[in-house]
Amino acid sequence: MLHVLLLILKITGIVIACILGLVILVVTAVLFVPVRYKVNADYHDRFKAQAKVSWLGILRLMISYDEELDIKAKAFFITVYNNNDENSKVSEQKKAKKKKEKKPEENIFSASDKDVEKLTEKEEKPQIKMAEAVSDTKEDTQAVKNNVEDIKESAESLKETVSKDESKTTQNKNFFDKVKDKCFVIYTKIKEIINLVKDTVKKVSGAADKLKEKVKKAKEFVTDEDNKALFHFFVEQLKTLIKVIRPKKYRINARLGFEDPATMGKVLAYISIFYGMSGVDLSLEPVFGENVKEGSIFLKGNICIFSVLVIALRVYRNEQFKKFISR
Repeated sequence: MLHVLLLILKITGIVIACILGLVILVVTAVLFVPVRYKVNADYHDRFKAQAKVSWLGILRLMISYDEELDIKAKAFFITVYNNNDENSKVSEQKKAKKKKEKKPEENIFSASDKDVEKLTEKEEKPQIKMAEAVSDTKEDTQAVKNNVEDIKESAESLKETVSKDESKTTQNKNFFDKVKDKCFVIYTKIKEIINLVKDTVKKVSGAADKLKEKVKKAKEFVTDEDNKALFHFFVEQLKTLIKVIRPKKYRINARLGFEDPATMGKVLAYISIFYGMSGVDLSLEPVFGENVKEGSIFLKGNICIFSVLVIALRVYRNEQFKKFISR
């Protein structure tokens, strides 16, 4: 019985050790096996680009652009994502919806010759009656017009009498009342102008105070020793991150030209300054007297996840960074 228990414990121990070994192997692979990338870009009359990111040959991401963007993601040679398939599905769905919406239109205006004849016969009879009714209504309308003209003449006479009365009342209006009204209007306008000036002065003074506070805070932030140390720390970590992710191999070829030789000379001078400061491997072919803009770029490198995590851990454990976040 004891022998069986020891055998079971031995088997479980071996299984647990295998699982732990697999976990450690996966973690070390993720941390220390680099993610490789390769980029090819070319411009000759149109732009083309290809990029590939892979890890252990198991996971691959491929991006290409040639007038259309193409993205593919594969895992163990199985396509996990393809944007072209999704675009084609969406276009097919749109076409199906359009076909459903389009239905055959029925001709509602189609009618037989017999129906047309019946309708014309029915319409001829009421036309005779309508002609008789129109002759009667003409006489009535003439009488109404005469009455309307009489009313207009009476209304005009009333307007003339009313206008005469109004002119008499306006002439009798007191001169001092007019002066009083004008003075009141001037007083209200002056009061509005004074209030507007007060409001603008308050707004300008408030904005000036806020600007002074912001300038004061910016000076305190810049002159603070902790902030200076944090800035230098971030610069150093950024430099190390660039070293980690920068391409190990690269090649830049360019063919550049302008119609004006003086312009081409100035551009070459600027490029030479940049070339000396950066140390980039650049192959440039200048063309004088012709507008030419062509070139290609090739990048190849790898990124170690462990190095990136180390930089992130340094930033997280920095005391100045913790103080800055806690503010």
